[in-house]
Amino acid sequence: MAITTYAELQAAAATWLVRADLTARIPEFIALAEARLNRVLRARLAETEVALAITTGARSIPLPEGFTEPLRVWLQRTDGREELPFIEASLIGASSLRGEPGAWTVDGANLAFDRPCDQAYALTLRMLRRFSLSDAAPTNALLSASPDVYLFAALSEAGPFLRDAELAGAYEAKLDRAIAELNAKDARSRAARRLVTEIPDLISERGC
Repeated sequence: MAITTYAELQAAAATWLVRADLTARIPEFIALAEARLNRVLRARLAETEVALAITTGARSIPLPEGFTEPLRVWLQRTDGREELPFIEASLIGASSLRGEPGAWTVDGANLAFDRPCDQAYALTLRMLRRFSLSDAAPTNALLSASPDVYLFAALSEAGPFLRDAELAGAYEAKLDRAIAELNAKDARSRAARRLVTEIPDLISERGC
């Protein structure tokens, strides 16, 4: 059975559980699985860039829907974009002098800056987006790339209802292996990306 949508994931979980009395709980198991995966996964599959805009006089903007963790922030310019440095919220200060944003932080549910803006600015936030399937959002990058992670995470959440320690342990072991393999693949991808970036720099330094 292919697992490419929320409905197919629910059907697959029902097949593996072989417990008609648990079918109605499968959406709950998937939601619990996503809460766990959002805590333990920092996979590239969760990374996304979101365009934001801040208005004159403002020093913060609400974080986008689905936000779980910030990665980088850029100030958009006509000739490209400039990355802004991150500062811990407790160190960012409280300047009232308006100007161009020079640093950013996360303050509660907001993306905050070191000063009020002297004009409107366009920004780009690179962040980790929450995995959250529903009938309205039936698929995402994680389900498309690693349906086994989703399936075994949901089955692991069903473990307490199975009253079968051996079977519950088997699902947990399968989930641990699937997560480890996903993390290893992600690490290889990041290493390859760094290598591609570093090679041109090395050639430039040698004057080739």
